[in-house]
Order: sequence, then structure tokens, then C-alpha cells
Amino acid sequence: MVTIAVPDLVISTFNATNNTATNVHLAKVMNWLTFSLGLPAIGLALYILKNLSKGGNKVPMHVIFLLVSDIISFFGRPDVSQKVDSGSTFSANPTDFILYFGVVSNITLMLFIAQERHLQVAYPQCLACCTSIRRHPVVALVAWAAPFAILALAVLQYNLWFAVALLAPFPFLLFFAVDSWRALNCSRSNPSSPERRRTVVGIGAIWANYTVLYVPFILNLLLEALSLTEVVSYLGLVSHLLLYLSPLVDPFIYIFMNKGPKEVLQALPCCQRCNQKENTTPTVNTVSETVETRL
Repeated sequence: MVTIAVPDLVISTFNATNNTATNVHLAKVMNWLTFSLGLPAIGLALYILKNLSKGGNKVPMHVIFLLVSDIISFFGRPDVSQKVDSGSTFSANPTDFILYFGVVSNITLMLFIAQERHLQVAYPQCLACCTSIRRHPVVALVAWAAPFAILALAVLQYNLWFAVALLAPFPFLLFFAVDSWRALNCSRSNPSSPERRRTVVGIGAIWANYTVLYVPFILNLLLEALSLTEVVSYLGLVSHLLLYLSPLVDPFIYIFMNKGPKEVLQALPCCQRCNQKENTTPTVNTVSETVETRL
């Protein structure tokens, strides 16, 4: 009986190849699944928000821009290759540029939306003043230039400062969520209402969305900048898969933050047809009754 000794290096290489193939297959499945579900969900969300914004109930433009940014991010996803589980570094590839721009713009818009909703709940008397300040041309220019300034850090290969800039909104979002909850439960001048409770839940959902879906990606960038990617070997794969889930979560957060489930259902095309039929049927009956009465 002959015993053949297989080197440990060959075994480890074989296991690593199998693991990489599994990771690539998993990333492909998640990519196509989230694309096939997320794109129709965002389109439906834009349609519902358009119907809900009729009259005086205008939907903030930040919400529309964020959903449009999610659509753009679909086309900026990195190619699923053998390097999918080894993290991601910025390169001159247009796909990487679109991916990073989508991440930066989403985080910036989430911060703007949470800050505006926080003022509505905690300091409604300051909302008009802050809105006028935000609409000032200089402030608006700085707000729109901020994502490009942050993205320039990645283009110039300042990866550490780029990761720190993306991680900076974390304490602000946490403060907005906690302070809004405090204002909802402890304020005597502004009693609790379904709209205020819905706004507070939405701010908490924004913070949870940022923490769960974006922070792992930012931590992966931070570890890459510090040359510590071997500490968590699968963080690159997990962070990219979590980013794939973001377009599935955003439509539901920002729809239900603006209106309740009843208003959202009424904005759907099928429910609108039912409402139109219900509104026209009594009118026909009333006309027929009037004609019979006159005869």
C-alpha cells in the first residue's frame, strides 16, 4: 500500500479556489436578484411619490435624487470576478467611479433628509429659518459640491481620509435619531401624532440603513487604507453584497416616511382605478334618481 503525501500548500490552494468560486456565484446571484427586484421597486416608488406630491404635499427633492442615485448605482456595480472577496480599491475604471459616486451621494442625501426631518420633529419653529438658509445659493452650492469634494479624495488616492469622510455622518445620524425620539416622547408643546411618529421611525430607519448597509463597506475601505484587510478576510465580499441590498430598502423607507400605508395604497394604479369607479358609480345613481323623480 502506497501513501501519497499531499502538500498542505496544494490543499489550501484547492480550498481557496473552491471558496472563491462559491463567493463569485453568490455575488452573481445577489447582483441579478437585487437588480431584477430593485429597479421595478424604485420605479414604483417614484410613481407613488409623484402621485403623493400632488397639491400642497410636496415630496422633498432630496428623496427623488436619492432614488435616482440608486438607479445610477445599478450600472456602477463592479464586475463579479475572482477578486470579489479581496476588497475593492478605487481605480480609473468608470464602473468604480460610478460606484463610489453612488455611495457618496447616497450618504450625503441621507444626511440631508435626516437633518430636515429632525428639525420637523424636534425644532419645528426653526424649520422655516433653516429652510431659507439652505436655499441660499452659497449654501446650496456647498451642499452639491460636498459629494464631489469627497469623491476627489478617492480619485487622488487619499483612501484613509476618504474612509474617514464617509464615516463622519455616523454620529450625526445617531444624534438625529436619538434627539427626535426624545422630542417625540418628552415634548409638551408638540404633542405626538401619527405623522411625527412616522417621521421618527423614518429617521431611525435611515440610521439603521447607513449602519448596516454602508458602514461595513466604509470599514473595508478603512482597513484597506491601513493595510489590515487580512484581519477580516470576507469583509470585502460581505460589504459589496450589503451595498446590493440598498436599492431594495430605500424605496420603502422614503415612501412610508412621507405617508402612511393607507395613502400609499391609494396611490397605486390598481387602487386609483377602484377609487375612480367608486366615485363615478354614486354620480350615475344620483342622476338616474333625479330623472325618475322629475318624471
